[in-house]
Amino acid sequence: MKNLDNVYVILPLFNESKVLDKVIDEVQSTFKNIIVIDDGSTDNSYDLLLKKDVTLIKHPINLGQGAAITTGFEYVKKIENAFAVITFDSDGQHSVDDAKEFAKTILNCEEEIIFGSRFLGNEKNIPLIKRNVLKIATFITNIITGMNLSDTHNGLKAIKKSCIKKLDLDINGYAFESQFIYQISKRKISYRELPANIIYTDYSISKGQSIRNGFIIIEDIIQSINKR
Repeated sequence: MKNLDNVYVILPLFNESKVLDKVIDEVQSTFKNIIVIDDGSTDNSYDLLLKKDVTLIKHPINLGQGAAITTGFEYVKKIENAFAVITFDSDGQHSVDDAKEFAKTILNCEEEIIFGSRFLGNEKNIPLIKRNVLKIATFITNIITGMNLSDTHNGLKAIKKSCIKKLDLDINGYAFESQFIYQISKRKISYRELPANIIYTDYSISKGQSIRNGFIIIEDIIQSINKR
């Protein structure tokens, strides 16, 4: 019978030494199998990770979150007892309780992927600028991909290994999300959405909730169009 031991958490990480102890300890309170991809960190994240009971993969240089997640996918595809993965951000924004609910659902549902959504009951928690950027990005991505998601740039997902094997991902930046969703649509892979409560802290907001970051998302979505 499948259980949480058959679910692997993929945790892409870049320069998160300030919070990684807390994040990994919280994830380990529920999940045994954690794969951390250190995407070329230049702080002491890697040294701290060596002390943790996790599977650690290091990129020599920073390639982008999409590349880190793809590395995790490739690793999990070779694990015989792996049934599904949870993708989980390393900056402390995701809830382990949500991840546990996603894992329990993916183990028992017919769908091959669960997308997390900040807009299913938790919209008021999103900073205003970030909320508007996300809505624009979601609108554009849905048009490009033919999907009907409420949140297209949420890092919390549950994905069956059977789904991962159907994908061919080669974009490293934010546009990874758009390419991922486009392939889900093109290959007619079944999916559902579940609420995901993002925990916006001063730390996480300082790292990436800017208007400039929103323009990067839009630029990378255009990149994903050109690679279709």
